[in-house]
Amino acid sequence: MPIRHFRQTALLVLLVLGGCSDSPDPWVSLPDPPLTQGRLHAVTIAGDSARAQAQARGAGYAPLTFPPNYPAAQRVEASLWDVPEPVVGKAMLFKSPGKGPDLRVLEMPLAAQGMEANSTSQEHFYRNVLGTDVPAWPAGIERSPSLRVKVWTFFVPSVVEASKRLRENGIAVIFDAVSLTTPYLGDHRTMAIRAPDGTIVQLVESRAQ
Repeated sequence: MPIRHFRQTALLVLLVLGGCSDSPDPWVSLPDPPLTQGRLHAVTIAGDSARAQAQARGAGYAPLTFPPNYPAAQRVEASLWDVPEPVVGKAMLFKSPGKGPDLRVLEMPLAAQGMEANSTSQEHFYRNVLGTDVPAWPAGIERSPSLRVKVWTFFVPSVVEASKRLRENGIAVIFDAVSLTTPYLGDHRTMAIRAPDGTIVQLVESRAQ
């Protein structure tokens, strides 16, 4: 093979390999991290939930009973969590048996699974955006292909300040900040972003926190 042809071929291979490599982690070099300080308050799991509800009771989670949600708030939460309104209306809430997050269970058929994300990207996102560790699967609930985490809900000091810093650093806000009243959280402000694996991360500013 002529040397010139060999060099051109080698360059092409390097370009292809470079194009297939992972893009730089956008969360590793955020200025002055974390962008906000999050405290995990609740995890929302979705799917075939009957067994999960039984396991939650067996693990010491206490069912929470509230008056019916306000219709307007239900519509907002359905849009925020990307689920049908009737699913929100039938959500089951459980109080954590210890210091862990509360549990919300949504009964719904699962669509496509979440995106793949390497553990390093997840760690950088939660550490540098929210100042916390990667949340763990809820204790006492068996992992299953028919269940997945739909939403992590974090309390933050200020939704407005969080929104400002997120946007300044190029992090997409998938649900703009709104004021909301629900039986569970009372009066609060909320917004949402996505973790690297596609899970919705709901940020809440509430007097209840």
